[in-house]
Formats: sequence, C-alpha cells, structure tokens
Amino acid sequence: MIVGCELRRVAGVALLALLAAGQARAFDTSRIADPEVRACADRALPADSASMVQSVRVTDREGYVRESRRSVQWKRDIDDESRLLVRVVEPPDERGLAVLISDDGKRDVVSFMTYSPRLKRVRRVTGDSFFGSVLGTDFSYEDFQYFYRVDERERVERVADASLGEFPVYVLETVKPDENSHYSLVRFFIDKTLCLPMQSDFLAPNGELRKQLVVDRAEVKKIDGHWVPFRTTMYDRKHGTHTVFLTEEVAIDPELSAALFEVAELRRGN
Repeated sequence: MIVGCELRRVAGVALLALLAAGQARAFDTSRIADPEVRACADRALPADSASMVQSVRVTDREGYVRESRRSVQWKRDIDDESRLLVRVVEPPDERGLAVLISDDGKRDVVSFMTYSPRLKRVRRVTGDSFFGSVLGTDFSYEDFQYFYRVDERERVERVADASLGEFPVYVLETVKPDENSHYSLVRFFIDKTLCLPMQSDFLAPNGELRKQLVVDRAEVKKIDGHWVPFRTTMYDRKHGTHTVFLTEEVAIDPELSAALFEVAELRRGN
C-alpha cells in the first residue's frame, strides 16, 4: 500500500502526460518506498515548472468535432504547493475561459477556481459542479481529483506488473471510499522506460470501464531530457465521446511568475 506523501510522489510520475491533458500535481520525492517507481519518477519530472500550448478536439456521440486552443502553465514551490492554470485562447467566443487548480501539499487540500469573461466572475467549483465537464472536455473535476487529492481513507497499491502491447509497465490502483463517486477504482499503467502513465482506466462501481486516458506512444518525444506526450486522448466509454489533446509547444522549467497563478490574475481574463 502507498499512502500520504508516497502517493503524492506516485501521482507526480504522471506530470508530463497529465499536463498534456491539462493536469499536474505537487509531490514529495523523499518518502516513496518502492525504489523502482521512485527512480522512474525522478527521471520523468521537471524540477519546477512546465508550460504548453495545446489544441483540443472534443468529439460528441454523433461525430461532431469542436476545436479549441489553450495555454497550460504549471509551477510548484519549496513548500510542496503547486498551481496549474489552463486558459482558452481560441475560438474568439471562448477566449479567456480559464481554470485555476491550487494544490496545498501541507494540508492535502485542492481547490478549483473557474473564470468566465462573459460573466466577469470567478467561482469556486463545489457541489454538483464538481462532477461537471472541465472546459467542455471529457474530463470532470472528479477525474482530476484522482491525480491530486490524498486523504487518510484513500488506498493506492502497486499490483502485479503488466505489459501494454510489447512494453512493460508498472500498475498502480487507487480507490477513494466516497459513496458519491462515479468510480470504484482507477488503474494507472506507467511505462517502465518512458516513466509516463500510458493508460489510466476509470472503473465504475459495477466494474465496467467508464473512462480511459490513453497516451499515443508514437507521439511521445524527448524534450530537454524529458519524455513528453504530444497526443493524449480521454475516452468516455459510457457516452461514446472523446477528447484529444495535441501538444503544439512545450517548455520544461521555464521562468514563470508566481503572480500568474493568483486569483486576481485569473480575474483579468487575459
């Protein structure tokens, strides 16, 4: 079983792949027990920050495709806190829509704030909104929580290693004992060579595959010594929809001001 800061570190293994889909998290490298997973994670992660421009294609059940472009910035500090800002830049009628995720590593508290330039209002995501779509994609805020939130009730275990095709992977399983959750278990397949989560399966309480996050291995490239996925897809297996995240530009450990991640900056809508 992996708990506490160890789980935070395991989630950190996913950073680059999750950034490609608009996610990231803080972590503590000092307390993960498994030496293999720890060494793999150490090779994969940026030290302090990452920045991306991505195009996003959302396909509904009838095959209609809605496209957008957005910027993604992530930054962590020495206090085990991280911030992730996702802001839409195209199309013009959605420009400025944004989500700010703030992760307080000391208190294990993650908050989600959204900004709408049309309403000129910042709001905290709570209640039923927590299960809603993030910027119109196949991700919900609940999905994000499986990569972020750690509490004393949560179990995360390394189970038997496996293979995805011909490539060996570590397999981790996490369970959140929440009666309101749409999932009973989430399973992560972390490539032993690339040290990226190439597949994440979200299983419903009845055991059926509800959603699936998949990295296209053919579109993984090495940038500044780090493997970066340039094509990641979230499939909603229940509703027959999917979202493709295509990385256009990426910078590893760029200089990012902490002010960029303040609520006041989110409110500017730039």
